[in-house]
Amino acid sequence: MPAPAVQIRRATPADLPAIVCRWRELVAEHAALAPDLYALAPHADATYAATVRGQMADRDALVLVAPTPDGGALDGYLTGGLGLRAPVYVVREIGMIYDLAVRPERRRAGIGAALLAEAARHFAARGVERLQVDYNPENPSARGFWTRNGFEALCVEAYRRP
Repeated sequence: MPAPAVQIRRATPADLPAIVCRWRELVAEHAALAPDLYALAPHADATYAATVRGQMADRDALVLVAPTPDGGALDGYLTGGLGLRAPVYVVREIGMIYDLAVRPERRRAGIGAALLAEAARHFAARGVERLQVDYNPENPSARGFWTRNGFEALCVEAYRRP
């Protein structure tokens, strides 16, 4: 029997607690690779929830969720928005993927790819064909996902540690 199709929809404020939970899982993975850069402030959950709530109301932003098949929770979510490059470039608008997270036990089930495909459709409908994402190349799962989905490393974000 084939797996049920992944359902993707726009997030609502009722999804915020589950989005924050998925975000915490994402941050924990980042923190495993760079603990000093991903140590969270005491207000992190509330601040992130407020940020996502703002994105829900922003016409240039996008917050998508993938509910569990029974609709009782979220398997994953994606946040993104319209990025503007400097006016010296012909390609000015870029679809930015800020966060994409899928519950660890539901990975490789097409959820991340479905979220990404819906985001790409959203941006394409606005005439934006190029997408950009930042990910840690030392995270083989992330690197593999983005490579499988057609992303190529172009620039490197580098940090100088104290």
